[in-house]
Amino acid sequence: MSSRNSDKRIELSRRSFLIGSVGTSVMMAFAPLSMAAPNITAEKALADKKFAPTVWFEINTEGEVLINIAKAEMGQHVGTALARIVADELGADWSRVRIQHVDTDPKWGYMVTGGSWSVFQSFTPLSQAGAAGRIALIEAGASLLGEPAETCATRNGQVVANGKAIDFAEVVQRGRFNRTFTADELGKLPVKPPSQRQLVGKNTSALDIPAKTNGTAVYGLDVEVEGMLYSRPIVPPTRYGSKVVAVDDQAARKLTGYRGYEVLEDPSATLQGWVAVLADSFPVAIKAADAIKVSYNVGPTAAVNEADIQAEGDRLVDDPSTGGLYVDDGDVVQARQQAAKTLSGRYRTATALHFTMEPMNVTAEFRDGNWHIHTGNQWQSLTLPVVAKALQVPESDVIIHQYFLGGGFGRRLYGDYIIPAALTAKAIGKPVKMIFTRPDDSRFDQPRSPSTQLFHASLDSANNLTGIEHAAAAGWPTLAMAPGFMPESVDKKTRVDLFSISGSDHWYSLPNHRVRAINNELAQKTFLPGWLRSVGPGWIGWGVESFMDEVAHAAGKDPLDFRLSLLDGAGKNAGKAPESVGGARRLANVLERLKQQSGWGKTL
Repeated sequence: MSSRNSDKRIELSRRSFLIGSVGTSVMMAFAPLSMAAPNITAEKALADKKFAPTVWFEINTEGEVLINIAKAEMGQHVGTALARIVADELGADWSRVRIQHVDTDPKWGYMVTGGSWSVFQSFTPLSQAGAAGRIALIEAGASLLGEPAETCATRNGQVVANGKAIDFAEVVQRGRFNRTFTADELGKLPVKPPSQRQLVGKNTSALDIPAKTNGTAVYGLDVEVEGMLYSRPIVPPTRYGSKVVAVDDQAARKLTGYRGYEVLEDPSATLQGWVAVLADSFPVAIKAADAIKVSYNVGPTAAVNEADIQAEGDRLVDDPSTGGLYVDDGDVVQARQQAAKTLSGRYRTATALHFTMEPMNVTAEFRDGNWHIHTGNQWQSLTLPVVAKALQVPESDVIIHQYFLGGGFGRRLYGDYIIPAALTAKAIGKPVKMIFTRPDDSRFDQPRSPSTQLFHASLDSANNLTGIEHAAAAGWPTLAMAPGFMPESVDKKTRVDLFSISGSDHWYSLPNHRVRAINNELAQKTFLPGWLRSVGPGWIGWGVESFMDEVAHAAGKDPLDFRLSLLDGAGKNAGKAPESVGGARRLANVLERLKQQSGWGKTL
């Protein structure tokens, strides 16, 4: 996912930062700006949790640093990455750093793991938080050492000065912490330069590896709660519009351990035409679901196939009136009219499924007045409101407990797989563990949409590329699941799903360049388009680079040299900090090194 539209993220850098002694620990947390009230100390606010501060890390009397991680772990070691940022600035002993993946709670702010956002958006605020913690530890440690604070530093879990050292453990035991940093003060804190970092960018052990290798890591699929029944869904023929007419479970009743079925009614309208099968074990649930016969009034897209969606994509890209402009540089019409040569290319991709190693699974239970949802999820802030709507309860009554994810790839961003388990548990009044078999998983996936791209290139008499027109049509996941992330198109005709067109605004400098983003409504009505890995660039980039090869061939130019000539870093392609330092020249450097090291152009 692209790093654009990051305004939805929690703005930690705009909050106060509190450091206070709470019990036997020192707690450090971001908190709302209302904490600026002069009569409320950091120590009291943290102890009372009156303002629901976002507790990010704490140091106990053993000198152990516990860092809370509000991101999903799905193989990318995000907990280790974020912990290293904090620990490096603190000067902590890495062997005494622990991480904890947290459940949903408003205090954590906006919870989402995707778009390569986690480190990108967290690095600065977490660095500043660590620096604030370091200052507090130095102030307390300096007093205990009898040394001026300006002569002290932190290193390997100790405050050190002039040959003296005191461990964080003793500082926490004997020191008193009660400090508030305003947002402005936090923003001005000195952060360590790369040359002084001991953890970030260094060869450091990942904190999640031991649990994954010794079998103690808990995934959603591992969860069991007392009194639960197993469930397998019977997925309807269409995503939308199907309705259950009759259910014949006569054959399933012969299975020992079969506990019946539920026809699910979903107030959120996410599920349409669903049946959930119940059993004492999952093998029985599998067999029962296979044995049960369900009659449907099927949804309107039951007869739509892949070829139909591709054909609609062709029609849309061929019609210049469809969609909205995502890029509009120069005058592509004039470039085409003045061209000595033109070239066209059409590229199609088919439906792509996620197939995570861990199939979709959810354990749902109602306990102590709350709905407890046990599963791995990437975007709790998007998912939880829909689950609450389906259960017809306030959002505050739903807690999503976080576990390791056996693969996410974007499938676990929008947790629609939670809803059938939760509704089944509500219907029978017992905890339910619902597991999707691989066929169920594939039929209920949020696949990457089939796509069609059309390119037109214009070349002058010297075979120089003077312009490209690019149209791309597909089903849009953001339109279906998070339309608030869609900005207005350049021509103000529509809103655009950036995740379905990113990569078309590439780093090649073109005097005339137009990109049209088009929603394939037939795809949108037939299934729920989903985010998959790099999303737009996964297929947009393939089309762009394939067409660049065709243009280079038509121009009689070496494809590598042709690309280098377009990666000049001019204008908007110069890049900017922090997300695209170096811009096009950074990419050109990669190609230049590749050319040199591979012996490109030499006879094989």
